[in-house]
Amino acid sequence: MKVGVFPGKFLPPHRGHLTAILRAHAMCDRLYVVLSEHQTEDKLLCEQAGCSYIPGVLRQRWLAQELVGLGIQIILLDESAIPAFPHGWAQYAALLTAAVPEPVSVIFGGEESYRQGHSQYFPGIDYQLIDPQRTQWPISGTAIRQQPYLHWDYIAGAARPFFARKVLISGPESCGKTTLTRKLAKVYCTSWSEELGRDYQEQVVAGNGDLFNLEDFNRIAHLQYEQDQKALRSANKVCFFDTDAVVTAFFSEQMLGVLASRIESFIDPSQYDLVILLKPTVPWVADGMRELGDPAIRQQAFEQLLALYLKYGFKPEQLLVVESPDYLERLDACIAAVEQLLYGEQGKP
Repeated sequence: MKVGVFPGKFLPPHRGHLTAILRAHAMCDRLYVVLSEHQTEDKLLCEQAGCSYIPGVLRQRWLAQELVGLGIQIILLDESAIPAFPHGWAQYAALLTAAVPEPVSVIFGGEESYRQGHSQYFPGIDYQLIDPQRTQWPISGTAIRQQPYLHWDYIAGAARPFFARKVLISGPESCGKTTLTRKLAKVYCTSWSEELGRDYQEQVVAGNGDLFNLEDFNRIAHLQYEQDQKALRSANKVCFFDTDAVVTAFFSEQMLGVLASRIESFIDPSQYDLVILLKPTVPWVADGMRELGDPAIRQQAFEQLLALYLKYGFKPEQLLVVESPDYLERLDACIAAVEQLLYGEQGKP
């Protein structure tokens, strides 16, 4: 039986990795993908690229999702206690040999410069190159870490939610959140998550807010979170969210005078790269379910909501307050903010 090993950092896994793995799989009877993690080195590589650290177990999970059903086993190899590459060949060989549960016939790679090390420390095991010039997919993990949105099409699908920017649209009642969220999602050809509380109110309490109880707000927070995660899985560079658990907390306190017990577990400032807070400067639209229509009450609700975001640890620089009563100006301001978030000063390719 021909047993193959395909090693790599997969920081992150991309189209080139997946194609090479599938080719290797076609050239042997059994294939093991060995994912190397050296925490000190990997954290430094991510930091240098301005990228959040990607733990080995998360990379292993992404590869498992991409390769499910093919019989390929993904092994996580912790190299944190040995010298970082290109040093530590002997220790690396011992770790890999111990991790793979059967004799290895061939090790696949993409670098000719590794051949000497393989010959010395894996005697009797063939070293076979797959597309070393990256002619089919001219991409590297380094390029993706540095500019993920310029190389989006190369990122493995399972890894994209990690890199996708998360933009929350928030504000008090009748300030245009839902319409703006949909418009932004259409501009960026991406997914969005709508406010679930309105549908819940209509379907569960027949549109009557007086019938809400604390458990309703707990359920809304949980259901909103699950819906958000579903939207994020199909995001194209950026995902937009219409409302969040802070808004749910606000309405729990406004309507019942008490914060429902599980809402705060769904509040996490790190979930969002940008929070767009809409001031209630656009006309009030009564739809039978909205209750805070007085201009003074609308302004007070905005101020209370802003205070809640700061209370729960959202940073001021994370918040963009949009004041204009003009819908076009609002849209343009938000597009400009998202462009800055995605491409910074470099601009689009």
